[in-house]
Amino acid sequence: MKKITIYQRGVPNVDIFDDDNEDLDKYCQELSKIFNMSNVVILKTSSTTFIGRPSQITGLNVEDIESNNQQTIETEIIEESPPEEEKPDEDIITDMN
Repeated sequence: MKKITIYQRGVPNVDIFDDDNEDLDKYCQELSKIFNMSNVVILKTSSTTFIGRPSQITGLNVEDIESNNQQTIETEIIEESPPEEEKPDEDIITDMN
């Protein structure tokens, strides 16, 4: 999965996601074509469609987030121990006579 962050003038960043499995270098080359468009850019991903003006887009950041998640996820198996048997209360005071 790819995370695309779109940086624009005067507005907050926009994050969109795409399930494309293409190589990151090829994906970025295709995505960079939006800077050559003159009027309106339509960026359609597997989850979202972004419509904007290329003249207002100042930059793009593309991350392959699947590979990052695989490296940071850790699992731990915790085995539950059997419950201890209850011992009856013992009287520790004994007759001293």
